[in-house]
Order: sequence, then structure tokens, then C-alpha cells
Amino acid sequence: MKFLLARLLPCAVFACLCGCAGSKSNEPAAPAGPGPTECPEGASLYGRGLAGSYQTALMLAQRGIATALDSAVKAATSLSGGARLDAEMEKLALAAQAQLLSRLENPENVGIDTVVEDAGKFSVSACMAKANAAIPFRGKMAVLRDSVGQLVADVSAQTAPLEKFATYKALRNTYAQMLALQRIADVLGVEHDAAPDSAYAKANREFVMFRAGYALVFKKVARESDTPQSDRLNAQLFARIAKDYPVRQAECGNGLSVELDVYPVTCDASSFGMVCTAGITLKGSTCKGDSLFTLQSSVNAQGADEPEAMERLGTAVSEGVWFDEWRKDLNKWSLK
Repeated sequence: MKFLLARLLPCAVFACLCGCAGSKSNEPAAPAGPGPTECPEGASLYGRGLAGSYQTALMLAQRGIATALDSAVKAATSLSGGARLDAEMEKLALAAQAQLLSRLENPENVGIDTVVEDAGKFSVSACMAKANAAIPFRGKMAVLRDSVGQLVADVSAQTAPLEKFATYKALRNTYAQMLALQRIADVLGVEHDAAPDSAYAKANREFVMFRAGYALVFKKVARESDTPQSDRLNAQLFARIAKDYPVRQAECGNGLSVELDVYPVTCDASSFGMVCTAGITLKGSTCKGDSLFTLQSSVNAQGADEPEAMERLGTAVSEGVWFDEWRKDLNKWSLK
């Protein structure tokens, strides 16, 4: 048997028709949903679902509406969007867009157009006015616009490198979500305030300049007791750090100040010859002098005599596995 129910048909009539016809289905009656004036032609989205149960068919129809909106936004984006965005921002915006359109957040606003039951299958045609589809997105846009404004201010004010980098990343993600919402709103015909592009662009330029000039600015601790051996160990350690990280010797204006101290360096006789040991400390701080971290290690080497032990100590400083623990901390400050 086959039954067709128009969206204007009251729910009670639908229940009666199904019951009187002796249908074997125990499916609940289709909800009335919005009337035709609430799904205006040319300003609505449509979806259709076919399944063995009414609820599954309805879910598929709702998913079809979400897909229709997603396709409309993608089409609009391909025509106008992306040109003013860098590739990474466009990627973030598209990911946010996909997440926002993955499902309908207000299925209660879906209107049932027709329901057809035939040979144990339910076919549901549904619609949603674009004005109703826009409901979940309006409030989010206002919240995200405020968040972007606050994060722009935070990026500018932040001086600690890790915090500045994390805040900038949060700004990028939030701005991408707002762009995605703006694209959706445009397709749905919703009026909205323009995105704070100029404020974001300014913050982005400032961070790009910060990132380009960022480095670990090296400072050696000078001691009266320094010897040629300790100076050589300092140089070897500096070379090791500089091999993997952006280190320079200059005035600290934009980056991380690192203070390197190789002290004390001692050599003592043992039953196996001479053992030389170097205490190594690396302190990190902001360019303004705020302490951020301290790394400490003790490196030793053995030789038949002091010159040989010192030579091996230099090799241990340059190549030893002790540096692996430092690397874990230094990787955080490379801002990669």
C-alpha cells in the first residue's frame, strides 16, 4: 500500500489514515512541522530521506538539509572566499565550516513536506527556511567577534614567548571560526557586522614580525676564574644549541634571553686516571629579565691524564646523550 501525506495535512489525519488502512507499521505519526509559508520558495533548504522506519528517514532528510547548506556555502566560498586569506587560514576556516555544518543544531525547526510509505519503506521530504537555519549561528557570531577583539589585544600585550605564541594560535582558530560563520550567514541571507579584519590583520602582522625576529639570544656568564678550557666548553655548548635552535649573540629585543654558565670545571685523580667534570647551567628569561626556566646538568669524562680527560669532556659536551633532556625543554621555546 502507498500513502502520500502533504505537509498541510494535520497530524491526526495522518494517524487515522495509517491506522484505518491497517498498516503494519508501529511508527509514530509524522509531526506537522512548519506550514508552507514558513518554507518560502527560494529561501529554504530541502532534504529527503528513504529508510525502513519513519524516524530514520526523517533523520536522513534532516541530514540532507545540512548537506544542502554545506554545498551552498562551499559554492559561495569557491566564487568569492579565500583570496584575502593565507593558505593556512583558509584551511582553518574550511575545517571550522565543515564542523559547523556537520549536522543541524535545531532540527525542531525542520518542516515535514511529504511522507510516503510504500512497501515497508518511508520516504520523507523536509524543508527548512533559511531564516530558521540561521538561528544557531547568530548568537555564535556575536560571541566570536568579542573573542577575536579580546585575543587581538592579548596578542599585542603578551611578552612571554610561549604565551604569546599560544594566544596567537587561539586568535587564528577563533578568527577562522568567525569567518566560517560569516560565510554561512551570507548564504542564509542574514545581516551581520563585518568581521574585524583590520584588527586581526594588524595583530597578524605584529606576530609575523615577532616570529621572524625571534631567537634564543645568547649571553655568557663571565667569571674571573674562567680558563681557556672553560671558554672552550662554553663555545662547544653554544655550537651544540645553535645547531638545532635559532641562537644568536646580540642585544635581546625580541626573543628569549639564554644565559649559559659552564662552572665549575674540575679534574680529579682516580684509580682509572683523571676524571674531569663540568657543571652546566642554562637560564632562560624574557628580554625584560623575567625568569622562565633553568636547566642544569653535570657532564664528566675520564682520561689517562688531564689533557685527555678534558678533550673527552669537550666531546661529551658536544655529543653526549645528556643533551636529550635539555632538548625536551628547548623544543618548547623554538616556537615551531
